[in-house]
Amino acid sequence: MPAPTRTNHIAFQALDMPATHEFWTRAVGLKFSHAVREEARETSNGEKMNPFLHVFYAMPSGEAIAFFDVAGEYERKPDGLEWWAKHVALQVDSVDDVHAMKQQLTEHGVAVRGPVDHDGVWYSIYCFDPNGVHLEVTCQTQPITDADAANAEQVYATWMADRAAQRV
Repeated sequence: MPAPTRTNHIAFQALDMPATHEFWTRAVGLKFSHAVREEARETSNGEKMNPFLHVFYAMPSGEAIAFFDVAGEYERKPDGLEWWAKHVALQVDSVDDVHAMKQQLTEHGVAVRGPVDHDGVWYSIYCFDPNGVHLEVTCQTQPITDADAANAEQVYATWMADRAAQRV
């Protein structure tokens, strides 16, 4: 069975396109790689879309984070989910790179939290982009093994049983 091999892009709506562009190109250091302008058209389910600009910021791997600058008036809709659970995690090569990214972001006026050591597996910092996108910059400090995957199955099964029994 075929399965995806990597992320192509993750997209969000921009609230302030100039600030978004500055953040992702200068503060984070991604390459501005592509832009698409569309006039009003229909979505795949027949809804009318406002005109938009869709921009892409690429990592060296070719994967990208993208934003829509949507014209017109619209109401922001909170999704009701935990703010900390929704985030984009971007990988750097080393713990030193995590620290360098913290300095780079801070020099661009970005408030950065961390670093945080996640169980000796990931070492991360956190911030928000101008649109409220919660960004994690992380370095995986040890490989995830088959034993970890087997343990994950057990942790998952126990959690689901606890949820079903309303213990959590």
